[in-house]
Amino acid sequence: MTASTASAARRRCAATAATALAAAALALAAPAAASAHVHVTPSDTAAGATAELAFSFSHGCDGSPTTAVELAMPDEIASVALIANPGWQVASEVVDGARTVVLTADRPVPDGVRETLEVEVALPDAPDGTVLAFPALQVCEAGETLWGDLDPAADTPAPTLTIGDAGGAHGHGDAPAGADAAGDAAGHGDTDAHAAGAGGGGDAAARADEAGSSPAMATAVAALAIAVAAAALAGFSLLRRRTA
Repeated sequence: MTASTASAARRRCAATAATALAAAALALAAPAAASAHVHVTPSDTAAGATAELAFSFSHGCDGSPTTAVELAMPDEIASVALIANPGWQVASEVVDGARTVVLTADRPVPDGVRETLEVEVALPDAPDGTVLAFPALQVCEAGETLWGDLDPAADTPAPTLTIGDAGGAHGHGDAPAGADAAGDAAGHGDTDAHAAGAGGGGDAAARADEAGSSPAMATAVAALAIAVAAAALAGFSLLRRRTA
């Protein structure tokens, strides 16, 4: 094999390796994108219990920052008490008998930053296995997404919980582990007596540390590392080609 032939072979091998690394990066990034849902983690799922529901998300609308989240309460929920969530204005409204909790961000939450919002509810005295859905409208600077499909396999499933489920079912796959409490309870009882506006700076950038604990974020970081390695290998191949 001549020197020029060997050099060409080395360049082909380097290019093939770079392509493989890039493909691996995309494969790792895919699960991170697929995990983009709004999840609910109840503090209690017993029938008739008072439960704090932690709604969490770590994405915007196709990359656009989140400005508000509107949570529709199912008819089975007897009462709702608002919880002060730092950095968010919290209110409720009832239209045609349907109650909605509206949380408006003081500052838009960037895509990729995990946020957790809490609401306290009185769960119905329903049989174990009863599924409650909480459709969530995520409003962003550009566009909005309704997480309201009752099919857990859908692209935009509604956050759900199951009465009597010791683990706190999410209805559409695994939720981010360890949903953090976003604030102390503003009061307990009917929502109309506890409408509250959360004060505090609540800078979304200060919540970036939570994003690092997300499994999806860890996967994205790994994908980025592989992509950087692929780019470096491709650059080395190009340099060798120019100096050959």
